[in-house]
Amino acid sequence: MILYVIIVLIAGLAYYSLLSKYGELWSSIDETDDVAQLKYTVSILIPFRNEAENLPSLLSSLQALDFAAHIVQIVLVNDHSTDGGEKVIEEYAGELDIQLINQMKGVGKKAAIRTGWKACTGDIIIQTDADCSLPTHWLSAMLAPFSNGDISLACGPVQFHRSTNFWQRILALDFEALIAIGAAHIHWKKPMICNAANLAYRKSLIADADLNERAASGDDVFLLQSAHHQNPNGIVFVKNKKAIVKTEGPSSFSSFWHQRLRWASKNGDYDIKQNTWMLVGVWMYNVLVLGSLFSFSAAGTTAAGFLVLLKVLAEDKFYSRFTSFFGRDLWFTNILLGQPFHILYMAIVPPLSQILKYQWKERKVS
Repeated sequence: MILYVIIVLIAGLAYYSLLSKYGELWSSIDETDDVAQLKYTVSILIPFRNEAENLPSLLSSLQALDFAAHIVQIVLVNDHSTDGGEKVIEEYAGELDIQLINQMKGVGKKAAIRTGWKACTGDIIIQTDADCSLPTHWLSAMLAPFSNGDISLACGPVQFHRSTNFWQRILALDFEALIAIGAAHIHWKKPMICNAANLAYRKSLIADADLNERAASGDDVFLLQSAHHQNPNGIVFVKNKKAIVKTEGPSSFSSFWHQRLRWASKNGDYDIKQNTWMLVGVWMYNVLVLGSLFSFSAAGTTAAGFLVLLKVLAEDKFYSRFTSFFGRDLWFTNILLGQPFHILYMAIVPPLSQILKYQWKERKVS
């Protein structure tokens, strides 16, 4: 019993300390400029598959961008779409310099990215997704860090488009927490995650980039790791509201489930092992909560209540640091009432992601 109490106390203290650390790291990231001091040749790279419904709004979003004096090329790579999305691009008659590439060799997003890299002529490549909405001053905000010649990769903020009901708010808040955690790890010099919907990097980075083609997912994470190997001090998070890209969140529980399986499937591939152990620790914390609760004993129920209380307080403290950046009102009830859902998926998704297949872009992936 004493050992169990000690384990519960250590787990609670460790979890609270970790989220406090994330909050401190997020707050210590300086706001970045929204004006690029230099003029660049830029390639906007957008791989897509079955995005016919989203491509018209993407084109409108691209047309509304402030290009400033930058020379901008747009490369869209069609990853074997079956919905005729490529025709939307072919029929485009606007002023944008768009190059459409229908991928012939290779399958999947990583192959599409490599195909796109060959066509990119800009010194800076900015990558996003076809279901995204881009803010008007996105280019300048994402290019600003590159006035420092040591910077090779800039990771930008992303949030979900719509979050009106309780379910959507829970998912949006959880997603923004992941973005903030990714930013904190970058500032900590222990990069772990970023989002391919908003990345900018020097073309010189891709020559030695390892996207780990053995893994079906994780092009963004493996590019981040490659950048860290090449230059540990060359990665920044773009903490600028004008750089926030909006993307579509999961439309159903099924799409959420497959998304999280896909994200968690690469948990064992982080090359900074301290990051892997942190993820293991967070998983064990949630397992400990469930195990304590389902012990159906007075001690177990008390321990579970204690751990959940610490989790709520830690997350409230951390979330309060970044929610204003994303323009979100922090509702304590969202954190509190979302705990059963959050604890369950955090406990069961990581192990299942290593053995189950997931659905992505109408493909089943191991």
